Amino acid sequence: MALPTRPARTMTRLVRKLGQAAPHELKAAARALPVDPDLVVYESFAGNGMLCNPEAIFRALLADPAQQHRRHVWVLADLSAYASTVAEFAGDPRVRFVRRGSLAYHRALATAGLLVNNATFPPDWGKRPGQTYLNTWHGTPLKAMGYDEAQGAWGARNVLRNFMMADYLLSTSEFMSEQMYEHAYRLVNIAPGELVEVGYPRTDLQFGDAARRDGTRARLAAEGVVLGADETLVLLAPTWKGESFHAPRNDAADLAALVDELDGRLPAGHRVLLKVHQQVYRHASAEPRLAGRLVPNHLPTNAVLGLTDVLVTDYSSIFFDFLSTGRPIVFHTPDREEYDGYRGCYLAPEELPGPQVASAEELAAVVSAVGTGSGLDPTVTHGEAYAAARARFAPRDDGGATQRVLDVVVRGRRDGHTVRPTRRDGRRTLMLYLGGMMSNGITSSALNLLRSLDHARWDVSVVMGPIDNDDRVANAETIDPRVRQFVRQGNPAMSKTQWLSRRRMMRGYLENVSPPALARLDAALAQDWRRVVGSAFFDHIVDFSGYSPAWTFLLGHAPARSRSVWQHNDLLADQMREVRGKRPHEANLRAVFTSYARFDHLVSVSEALRDINARSLAAWAPADKFAAARNTVDVQRVVSGASEPAPEGTLDALRPTENGARPFVFVSVGRVSPEKNHARLIEAFQKAQRSRPEMRLVVVGDGPLRAESEALASRLGLAGLVLFVGLQRNPWSIMAESDCFVLSSDYEGQPMVILEARTLGLPVVSTSFDSVGSALAPGEGLVVDRTVDALAQGMVAAAEGRVPCVDFDATAYNALVVSEFERAIGAAV
Repeated sequence: MALPTRPARTMTRLVRKLGQAAPHELKAAARALPVDPDLVVYESFAGNGMLCNPEAIFRALLADPAQQHRRHVWVLADLSAYASTVAEFAGDPRVRFVRRGSLAYHRALATAGLLVNNATFPPDWGKRPGQTYLNTWHGTPLKAMGYDEAQGAWGARNVLRNFMMADYLLSTSEFMSEQMYEHAYRLVNIAPGELVEVGYPRTDLQFGDAARRDGTRARLAAEGVVLGADETLVLLAPTWKGESFHAPRNDAADLAALVDELDGRLPAGHRVLLKVHQQVYRHASAEPRLAGRLVPNHLPTNAVLGLTDVLVTDYSSIFFDFLSTGRPIVFHTPDREEYDGYRGCYLAPEELPGPQVASAEELAAVVSAVGTGSGLDPTVTHGEAYAAARARFAPRDDGGATQRVLDVVVRGRRDGHTVRPTRRDGRRTLMLYLGGMMSNGITSSALNLLRSLDHARWDVSVVMGPIDNDDRVANAETIDPRVRQFVRQGNPAMSKTQWLSRRRMMRGYLENVSPPALARLDAALAQDWRRVVGSAFFDHIVDFSGYSPAWTFLLGHAPARSRSVWQHNDLLADQMREVRGKRPHEANLRAVFTSYARFDHLVSVSEALRDINARSLAAWAPADKFAAARNTVDVQRVVSGASEPAPEGTLDALRPTENGARPFVFVSVGRVSPEKNHARLIEAFQKAQRSRPEMRLVVVGDGPLRAESEALASRLGLAGLVLFVGLQRNPWSIMAESDCFVLSSDYEGQPMVILEARTLGLPVVSTSFDSVGSALAPGEGLVVDRTVDALAQGMVAAAEGRVPCVDFDATAYNALVVSEFERAIGAAV
């Protein structure tokens, strides 16, 4: 078969790019439309039906005589799957439906004056000025949530982002406000929205007269679930199981078997129905044994709770809703120990408002005893616990919650309602961009700083790009657990024209962007920052990378008392640095320099480096903006890493020499790139080794010049004497087995690896560069000229024991450096 010609391939690519660009342009155009204050958008469980609190609010607004001017858009994942819902409102011009993810969906999200969701809007969406966002959530938490889950920050990322954009966060109780919003999702100190503790609108369906109950029975019957008038309804309502909400375990067969067994054990007159979590409904609906026994997903759960005589659940928060009925609850938890192991619960067993049973036999016995007054009757065994739970978890679920929500959010009436901001505890707020999170000196220094800060005084957040490879994942997993994490995911909604202006900005050509275009671009960047972290205001914002114009300009639009950007190297020299004839940082650093006007402090990692950058970058910033703060050392991580065995093969250099003597091992750790000058190190080692044959050299690190460096060592006949072990997640285990640390750099920001070597008690030989004194003062090691001969002589001196090795108090050093950090960002006490 003939291959496509080059013009044909070019046309195919063009068509594909146009196909990709068109939806993006339409989304961007929608964001340019005015916000319509009368338009309300509702979404529930990512479009899985017209359900939960959003449905209750929608129906109340639709019926309110004072709100007839409003128009309503419901988001559904599949309009055909919810045809009966669509048909119900087919004749109402105020109501329309859109498919989640469609262009109509994005247009509605961009222009609605009020947005109501019980879960999350997708990462591409960001709330615009003029929009009001009510997040109702979908239950009081029993299961561990947010940062308390095993996935922690990564699993919480889009929920946290949504909560940070919400103007109102609906709550059932003080418990929910504190346990979920403030603790599990760490909204203390930063969330701009308000907590509305007025109860759950969906629970209003549990109250009402016989006509409402008859209506629910009729809706069930229409779906093939027929209830006898005098039957005792036992509703089995388990939560989803598994470790991923988006891929729950299919346990439909087990649930069907449990329903069968209960039906067989309960006395005549009892009817068992199954209500499963919406995430597993597709599995349950395909189980033939559940026909006529499965509550349809699109039928409001709380309407069915209004009919329920006994609720049987496990770890589902549905029991919090049911408390307002005053009817008994039984907890069927045969796997409690297993569940606690991978998810965990906020309530101890003794706090639950009902008996716990492990088998179907026990469950049937307890359900049969309801109302008998016997020793198994839950109203006897757990009457006090039930009353206490109702007062604690559902104090405002009384049938009037929906109108209270409308009072606060729509009518502007707050009197008599509990509405409050999230708690503030007096700590100052700090937001840091950590960089690309790849293994390098910047990432290491950022992670060290997070562990060294006093978290009793600082409320610390970080923001990162996508964590999309194993290296980034491994580094992200070492972020101090006390730190709140934001992840920039999705794409900013910019038009093609704005992208062109942004491209000029990102390459350092702001002068080629017209003032009107720059104003529009600034507004788009400010909007994108709100999309990432909401409308939070931080006391101090720090770009700890300082190399990415995409981030410096984005952070430059973040509202804060002060903004600082870090300078880890002689940046002008770094801009001009060549690798194989190219300058990898020329364009991005030119753009970074133009962003300095948006920052209050430009912070170098040593005083010597500050002076260099202040001189060389004077065209972009006045001298008084430049400051200095050294980097901290993660003492615990270095020491604990040193105690672990070195990876297999990394210490072949320790093998005895030909005469059986132990070799003298030098170790050098760092990126194999031009500024580290590994060529000089290898040539110096060759010279030194001639006079001291027992010498060996281990090079830890990777980079663009690794292959060239290995080839040089081979040409010089150093095979087996110089060992390249590549990037190591624990270099300290190798350093701890070595005899001397050696560094051959031409320039450094601050040589953190020298401080790590000193923490481990290693003598240090280093070339002389401007910032070496920030890690190695006179008499604390050996600093030599940047020549092959001088470095070779220094290595010989180390092998002969002539290099001083002074004790290093890393803890005292860190305390001093943290105070330097605070002064540098304008936050000194």
